Amino acid sequence: MWKIQRNSTKKAISEGKVEVVQGNVSSLPFKDEKFDLATAFETIYFWPDLVNDFKEVNRVLKSGGKFFICNEAAQPEGFEKWTNKIDMTIYTKKQLKDILIMAGFTNIQTHEHENGEWLCVIAQKP
Repeated sequence: MWKIQRNSTKKAISEGKVEVVQGNVSSLPFKDEKFDLATAFETIYFWPDLVNDFKEVNRVLKSGGKFFICNEAAQPEGFEKWTNKIDMTIYTKKQLKDILIMAGFTNIQTHEHENGEWLCVIAQKP
């Protein structure tokens, strides 16, 4: 399975359909208002300054653009086996909503599994 995905990615890169850019979320290497959508899957646990980093995402989104966050961990409780081993922070939906508002996002929707097993958040740049 991986071989097929890797080969299709290589093909998309060689055809100019995909560009791989390495960067830092605290200072994204893109111009203002470049994207319609930004996603963060299982990564914000490790972002160094969530307010600033969300402001960076906001900066590169076009007006009306969406920011989609998906985390496997929705509550710090029960994930101590990870947070005690590695430097990561697990945020609640309230914390994320408050930080997204501070970063300038609106229309924030949160979707959490009933047992707190995952959390998805959609926010919009005004």
